[in-house]
Amino acid sequence: MVVHDLDLTALPDVGLDYDAYMPEADALAAFICQARSDGLDILCQCEYGQSRSAACAAAILEYFNGTGTSVFADYRYYPNQVVYHKIMDALTRYGQEAQPSA
Repeated sequence: MVVHDLDLTALPDVGLDYDAYMPEADALAAFICQARSDGLDILCQCEYGQSRSAACAAAILEYFNGTGTSVFADYRYYPNQVVYHKIMDALTRYGQEAQPSA
């Protein structure tokens, strides 16, 4: 999927806001959870491997292991915070939907 490497301040310049940016996040969360459930490894890759893919990897690590900050702490990466939050929000929503109601 195509994800533009934008921050919150640049979204209006392309006619987007946080809610409209990265509409594929929910489908991505479902894919990530299914892949993890199936015992598969997940590879995150973007054009340069430093921003969008790092954000995706950080969100996955944070959601499942609580270790996503390790990606932000590594000087080799510059995780896109909008991508990170969109994926974290989607994973959280997906996880809540997957939980049986009490």
